[in-house]
Amino acid sequence: MEKLRILIVEDSPADIDLIERELQRGGVDFVSCNVKKRADFLSALDSFKPDIILSDHSLPQFNSIEAMELWKEYQREHNTSIPFILVTGSVSEEFAVQSIKAGADDYILKDRLKRLPASVMSAVEKARIESERRRGMEERLAQAALMNEAEHLAHFGSWRWDLVEDVVKWSDEAYRIFGFEPGEVVPTIAVLMPKIHPDDRAVVEYFYKKAIKTGDMQQCEYRLIDGNREKVLLTRILVKRDAAGVATELVGFTLDITTHRQQTRELEARNARLMEIAWVQSHEVRGPLARLMGLVQLLGHNPEDLATMREMLPHILNSAVELDNIVRKIVRKTEEIS
Repeated sequence: MEKLRILIVEDSPADIDLIERELQRGGVDFVSCNVKKRADFLSALDSFKPDIILSDHSLPQFNSIEAMELWKEYQREHNTSIPFILVTGSVSEEFAVQSIKAGADDYILKDRLKRLPASVMSAVEKARIESERRRGMEERLAQAALMNEAEHLAHFGSWRWDLVEDVVKWSDEAYRIFGFEPGEVVPTIAVLMPKIHPDDRAVVEYFYKKAIKTGDMQQCEYRLIDGNREKVLLTRILVKRDAAGVATELVGFTLDITTHRQQTRELEARNARLMEIAWVQSHEVRGPLARLMGLVQLLGHNPEDLATMREMLPHILNSAVELDNIVRKIVRKTEEIS
């Protein structure tokens, strides 16, 4: 474990020695840095990076009130928490109370230093817990921000429905998907239902009832009217139950699949046209092509029979024109797909 870094604001070498001796006697493993001027105090905050500050109240060129103002500003700028203990001679009770209100963790009178080690360790532990709490909160906020960004990019919203308290919570993207601005309404199923397409409301109601009654993981696709735009939404639900099997919470996400459904319909239409082209190629082309092949074969049997040739030429031409029209038809349908 690293030694505790203690910044001591004190101008009396004798008092510094007393403070350090009492800390050692109390089992505190530490290294110290002593300052007695404003500039040195500011420099030590950056370079020494103390875990705790012990400050006398009154020095020839500095005092604890100035030190606390600089200390609070440093904490704000660096988003950190450093305990501050006032270690001084006799002060009024009013001043001690004001110091605590101003943010000091404790005050110790120099003629009662035995309490100092316990006060230091308590203040450091309190700061550690606060630092972990703040870091945990920052991580949760960062994760929430990342989740919000992911939801926005993927066009899905998450939500929870506490069935015991009957409280529903939507993420910001869930609000947008359902046609609201974040925080615009108090989220409830009753608020959402009028926006669902009239033909799909019964399906959605049945979906939620079935999930609560029998399901663990359910999904439902339905349409929602958002202004003059119709959306297609896919909702998936995880049902949480208590030990008795009673549903207590629904956790779900809703995905806007409007674009996906539109692309699917377009792909289906394109496939249908491709099938039509394939049918034309396999059926319509075969007729005139077979006739051409037959006529050419007949000519091949009698290559010198001019009368037969003259008789067959119009048939050959007609078959060629028919085949050309079919090819043109295929080209047009192919261009429509493109």
